[in-house]
Amino acid sequence: MLKSVLVANAASCALFGLIFVLKGPTVSDFLGSPPTVLLYVIGAGLLVNAVFLAMEARRDTPRAESVRSFAIGDGIWVLLSIVLVVTGTWITNGPGIAWTIAVAVFVGICGFLQFTLTGRRAL
Repeated sequence: MLKSVLVANAASCALFGLIFVLKGPTVSDFLGSPPTVLLYVIGAGLLVNAVFLAMEARRDTPRAESVRSFAIGDGIWVLLSIVLVVTGTWITNGPGIAWTIAVAVFVGICGFLQFTLTGRRAL
């Protein structure tokens, strides 16, 4: 189960990383007004994170400390998403708000599962 969560999280990071890197200005307009350069940087970071998640998922037994660090990163993503939406910072368009919340829910579920499944033998 843990490996499946890591793969799902990696796929999500890769997908959104590519979208941010390849379509930064479009994403900025869709969300509201985040700086395009910030989306490029976040996209590149998501792509790197996707690689590390995939590498960890390929291990016979994913390392607890690595999985926990992914879970912490996911928690930070959720908190920052909430702050940006609630304060109306950069994410101001209705569809952008909805997508931000949906992605944050998915990321939060991944982080919760990664954290709770860490150390279990039944992978």
